[in-house]
Amino acid sequence: MRIAGSLNARLRLIAFDYMMEPVRVLALKDIGPLPLPEGVVNVRRGDELDVPRWQALELESRGLVDVRDRGIKVDDVNMYHYREKRGQAANQLQGLPRNFYLEVRDLISRIDRVIRENPTTMLIRDREVVEKNLLELSEARLLKIVRLAISGGDEFKERMTPEETIIYDAMREIVEVMRSYVKGLVRGEAGG
Repeated sequence: MRIAGSLNARLRLIAFDYMMEPVRVLALKDIGPLPLPEGVVNVRRGDELDVPRWQALELESRGLVDVRDRGIKVDDVNMYHYREKRGQAANQLQGLPRNFYLEVRDLISRIDRVIRENPTTMLIRDREVVEKNLLELSEARLLKIVRLAISGGDEFKERMTPEETIIYDAMREIVEVMRSYVKGLVRGEAGG
């Protein structure tokens, strides 16, 4: 379906932008010349610098840097889940951090990596809880966003993540097409 393809492409662009955002890292070893968007920088152990997220993750996987800002934590996911589930009305859409979904993806990846290295019951439980709460949270928010798309809730867009805004805008267009179609039928127009 063309709509799904278009939406998926736009969602991938959000993920791409996220991976290009700078993050703060601490060099754990001498790295030497490191190409960055602003030019090549000679990085020594103990240096702190901003690098694109994709590069930070690659350097971290090699044990060369420590990413300073980890973003979302397990407790954060639990808190946002609780707040969202508590407010059932569409106008009770809670604000989320801008990169919430992508940061939770990164959190799950980190937990999975630690589980592979040193599995513990607590880590496995954390992984299960984060996944369950993320899925429930996204479903609750999607239901509210659908209601807002039908009733007109542009004033709540500031509480939506970029992904949710894309879905909301698409649903608003679909709702308006259907409304126009039905109004056309009422006016006696063939096929709306």
